[in-house]
Amino acid sequence: MPKLDFSDLDSCGKYAVFWLANEAETISPNVTDAASHPGEILEAVAFMKKYPKGTAPHSALAVRLQLGGAGTESIIACMERAAPGYRSLADQADVEIDELMNDLKFTPGR
Repeated sequence: MPKLDFSDLDSCGKYAVFWLANEAETISPNVTDAASHPGEILEAVAFMKKYPKGTAPHSALAVRLQLGGAGTESIIACMERAAPGYRSLADQADVEIDELMNDLKFTPGR
């Protein structure tokens, strides 16, 4: 799995790495070593905000981030295993768009 280079991240991505490192109680190089692309970093932030400290999903992702490059599963795979019902940021947007489109459909008699 290709590794993410911290210096390639924009300022938002770098802040996200530091936030995740603090949240997972690890060092920032472990976070970047665990990720293969910036999207995983942002998805991990959203996941940890949905599942705060003390929850099993949060703990599972924290352990994965602590492993850094030594982990065998991707961040996304870890999140899927830890919280099978979690909808990714992309899936959430798709659902919201579908709901909006359904609301906007013309219904005769309205």
